[in-house]
Amino acid sequence: MAEVLEEDLYDVEFMNLVVDKSDNLKVVDSDKHFSDFTGVHPSKIKQGKLYLHDIIKPVYREEIMKALCKKNSPYVYFNAEFTDKNSNDILIHCTGQNFENSTLCRLTLADVSKSQQKQEELRKKASEMNYLIDLVTGGVCLFKVTDDMHIVVNYMNEGGCRLFGTSKNRYMKQDYRLDELIHPEDRSLVFQAIGRTMATDEPMDIEFRTIVHKDEYKWCKVNASIQEYDDNDSPVFLAMLTDITKVKEAEEKSDKMYDNLLKVFKNLPNAVFSTDTENPLTLQIVSEDFINFLGQPRSALFDEHGGRLSDFMSEREVKYVVANIKKQINEGRKEIVIRYSIRTGRGKFVVVEDRRKIVNQDDGTRTMLCSLKNVTKAYDN
Repeated sequence: MAEVLEEDLYDVEFMNLVVDKSDNLKVVDSDKHFSDFTGVHPSKIKQGKLYLHDIIKPVYREEIMKALCKKNSPYVYFNAEFTDKNSNDILIHCTGQNFENSTLCRLTLADVSKSQQKQEELRKKASEMNYLIDLVTGGVCLFKVTDDMHIVVNYMNEGGCRLFGTSKNRYMKQDYRLDELIHPEDRSLVFQAIGRTMATDEPMDIEFRTIVHKDEYKWCKVNASIQEYDDNDSPVFLAMLTDITKVKEAEEKSDKMYDNLLKVFKNLPNAVFSTDTENPLTLQIVSEDFINFLGQPRSALFDEHGGRLSDFMSEREVKYVVANIKKQINEGRKEIVIRYSIRTGRGKFVVVEDRRKIVNQDDGTRTMLCSLKNVTKAYDN
């Protein structure tokens, strides 16, 4: 489960542009990402050949104009469907900053279509494994880092407020410090990530706990990048926030289940081990009796030999054994049985009977549970 969740599930493509609110949202400047998204060359955009209304679905136009032209609102946030160069309707998260004493507004568009697609894939995967994982709750935040290394909120939507246990009325107070809402054990990690982004200009991707109420925490995944520097040269970050509390709970449950399985497996009687079907001679988990039978310390087996049972077999037998096991798998055998020789710790080869059963996992993979029996005498007879 942990490996599934470590994938890059939150791909976000950021695009920046400037529009003129007094001229039907004419795009007066943009970055290359926005030009690529619309298929309009940067030179055409600078000539005023593109209007935002041209690529926004009509149903959103009135709502967007109201959001952009709202009085005494330096920052705006809205969601809308934009049409890309391939005529696809793409859901976009947008944050904006109105220029003071100007009709211009700087917009940052976040294309989260890949993120949504991957979230759906993960949600389907989680359903198959009987995990109830909700990845929808999320938010957007604009924050800056002051010279004395405090995180001050400029803007946060409702989703972000829920994650940090705050409200718009609270964070809009002057110098409202977001770092005070981060779990004390995670603050150093967060500031290290911010420092790396400030030093390298690379996007920040981090997970940490937020303090919602006393003794109540939520896990938050943050993808952020520096959007600009304010008048005091403090970096202003745009952050996409995702509540991954249930994901972390699922990971913890899965880890506990795995640890319990590991303890049980190690204490099983007889020389028992497990492999997958693709690498039938690569050991995953082994019992203590298997370690004693092989005559090798567990550390040597996995650290020095990488769990390769083939290291203790003659080369001529390895190909035969692998081919024979896969042949029986393809034949749909309920139990796979094969004999071969293994070199034990004393350097002596013994003949073993390897019996395997295939277990189908919820995630679609297959594991083989295997048991070895010394049949040297029976084989000689």
